[in-house]
Amino acid sequence: MAIKTYVPVGFETDEQGGLFPRWLCFRRQRFDIDQVLELRQAVAVNVGGHGLRFTVRIGQRKAYLFLDDYDRWFVEEKVPHEIARVGGLVIGENYAF
Repeated sequence: MAIKTYVPVGFETDEQGGLFPRWLCFRRQRFDIDQVLELRQAVAVNVGGHGLRFTVRIGQRKAYLFLDDYDRWFVEEKVPHEIARVGGLVIGENYAF
């Protein structure tokens, strides 16, 4: 199970209006986004809603970052028992999205 968690995101735009997220804050901790791997329209299946889904790399881990139709950024935060089931935490990393 997961919950929709809105997060602050720092991003840049280019001349054509493209968005490039550079960092996000989750539970008062800032995470730098190393690379945007994919951008597509998608549904947030685990928490509901849809919009642009950025597949991003933070350190050695991939995560989904969504931008909804109201220009709000969110992640699908795994709840603790779900983290244990799917292996959501990586050793040395303390985030669950």
